[in-house]
Amino acid sequence: MARFECLCGYQIRTSGDIPNPLEWRLLSDEQFGQFLGEVEAEDVYRAGTIAYRCPQSDHLWIYWGGFDAEPVAYAPVAPPADSGPGQARGPA
Repeated sequence: MARFECLCGYQIRTSGDIPNPLEWRLLSDEQFGQFLGEVEAEDVYRAGTIAYRCPQSDHLWIYWGGFDAEPVAYAPVAPPADSGPGQARGPA
């Protein structure tokens, strides 16, 4: 079974259960716009960039170059305590 270790130590499985609850597919707005009218779900699926979300730490692992390249890890960042949803950040 293929897997890799998240920065937090959690073992993320890239194979096994189908659908994989940790696997996501990302499409840019531009990519999505290429699909007009009726489309095959498999075509949309294949067009997406593969990503995994760690259920323990919420790190995102994105395979921008496909499985032939190492994934890039993104860590969640908490917003400042005085900033709510939709509020501008920075000087007033």
